[in-house]
Amino acid sequence: MARRSSSRTRSILVFVVIQGAILLFAIAPVAVAITAGQLGATLGCTVDESGPHPCELWGMDIGNALYSAGVFGWLTLATMPVAAGLWLAHIVYVLVRLMRTRTE
Repeated sequence: MARRSSSRTRSILVFVVIQGAILLFAIAPVAVAITAGQLGATLGCTVDESGPHPCELWGMDIGNALYSAGVFGWLTLATMPVAAGLWLAHIVYVLVRLMRTRTE
């Protein structure tokens, strides 16, 4: 009985880790873009999609890096559908495995 409980706990942990990885994959570009915007706002710089603007941090111009990170948010248009497909495939896989173990 203890072995079955341990196996079930491990399965739940693996499920949660995979679901978390899919979620992180989906929202990572948005998180990077928001972070770039917040850093730019904190430094008093303009961060938008029209092009890089001068922005100094510790004596270095990070305007190009902020611009690149801000535009990175558009990658979400690709990662969201892929993540939705991965999520659906993972849920179907887990349900099929659960149905097979119930019948055995």
